[in-house]
Amino acid sequence: MKKSIVIIAVMLISFGIKAMAGNDDDCYLKTADKLYFGKDIKVGLTHTKIIYPDGTLTEVLNRDITAYRHHNKVYMMMPVICDKNDTLCLAMMEHISSKKGFSVYCYRCCDKDFYFYDPGNVYKNIFFVYKDGKFYKRIEEDQTEALKSFGIKVI
Repeated sequence: MKKSIVIIAVMLISFGIKAMAGNDDDCYLKTADKLYFGKDIKVGLTHTKIIYPDGTLTEVLNRDITAYRHHNKVYMMMPVICDKNDTLCLAMMEHISSKKGFSVYCYRCCDKDFYFYDPGNVYKNIFFVYKDGKFYKRIEEDQTEALKSFGIKVI
């Protein structure tokens, strides 16, 4: 009986040590010339803060950021392309999936022009597909068959 209690205690302690050791830095922030790794990211209107494991932080201007990862989501600065295949601007897009040379990014936008946050605004997702790093196709969220072909679950 004493042996089994000791064995169970040692197992629980070893699992606890693994859980503490497995707490790697899972967030990063990339600018044109630097890469910052940390525990958490706080995105603001003009600055983004990366928080290090020791509690210190670094602020970076949002205009300088080219990519970042916040736990399990990756965002990259990509071109926003309108219906006529004109590049409008660059915006942060969420990386959805990659397979066979195709990468799918999601851009979330509002149906109407706005300057301030309004809870009444209707947001929609536009998906951009890139093949080998070059623009391939734009897919609206109501085009369910096209979304399914790139492996995006439609609810």
